[in-house]
Amino acid sequence: MAKNLTIKDLQPMALGYEEGQDVTPEVLKRAERAYQYFHNKYLELVASGVDKELRDLLIFHDASLEDFVGRVRQVVKSGYYYDSMGVFSVYLEYNDTYAELRDYLNSRGSIDF
Repeated sequence: MAKNLTIKDLQPMALGYEEGQDVTPEVLKRAERAYQYFHNKYLELVASGVDKELRDLLIFHDASLEDFVGRVRQVVKSGYYYDSMGVFSVYLEYNDTYAELRDYLNSRGSIDF
């Protein structure tokens, strides 16, 4: 039985972070949950043999989520909780890759795998 990926499947990846927001352990928890959710979905999709364009979008988005989690983890570990430029720059990359993936899914309705 085929599964499919829709735009609704991306909603659990919301980071709940905005520019200038303090980077707290709660932000880290949400980011880690979003990354785990997406990473598992990404592995499943790539293993199913999706087309090259979607595969590349998935790889880029997975990497952007991983970078965001890593940067947030560093800030939380430091105890400083505020790093607007460092966290925000990886957040912008996340937003860009999310938008590209969202647009791809919106143009197709859903992806069967």
